[in-house]
Amino acid sequence: MNKLDYEVILFDLDGTLTDSIDGIVNAVCYACKELGIRIPTQEELLEFIGPPMTYSFTTHFGLEGEELEKAIDLYHVYYTDRGWKENRVIDGIVPMLEELKAKNKRMALCTNKPEHYAQQIMDLFGLTEYMEFIGGSSYEADRMDKWKVIKHTLDSMDVKDKNTAVMVGDRHFDVEGADRVGVKTIGVTFGYGTRQELENAGAILVVDTPQEITGLF
Repeated sequence: MNKLDYEVILFDLDGTLTDSIDGIVNAVCYACKELGIRIPTQEELLEFIGPPMTYSFTTHFGLEGEELEKAIDLYHVYYTDRGWKENRVIDGIVPMLEELKAKNKRMALCTNKPEHYAQQIMDLFGLTEYMEFIGGSSYEADRMDKWKVIKHTLDSMDVKDKNTAVMVGDRHFDVEGADRVGVKTIGVTFGYGTRQELENAGAILVVDTPQEITGLF
């Protein structure tokens, strides 16, 4: 297989660089208990990883208005206190980043997680040094959709030619968001999505390990 010649690599965070399921699930369950609504099933909880929390609470519980705002606030109460630290770097990620850095790839984080949480997590695990930019969502900046975060990240890096960039992510939200901006996606199965989900969404390649990503470039 010919090597990919993308200059810029955008990485999702949850399920792509770190395994963050515990913190997210615990925060969602905390919010549900405080609101007095049912606890989501394990399958439903997995669906909370990837999209904005406003989308997930609306989709699964039909919350809107003040109820939705309260759910989000409660989620952040738990996540701010300890949820963001209930996390770990996925095996093989650091060697992958080291090798890509040695190949002079420009790398950036591109996540739907609020930008301040993303920065905290990257700093906690020593991953910030590999990234040229940390891109995350922002309610204040009207940057809650994945495609808006991707566009913001590319604009901040002054990437003029979208064909020089590729997204790496584990959910269909990553693929669809990147496609809307004109960027292709490499899917990974070591996160929270399936190969079928990623292929159906239009990922150009799907890999099973971080080492495979390094070998593509």
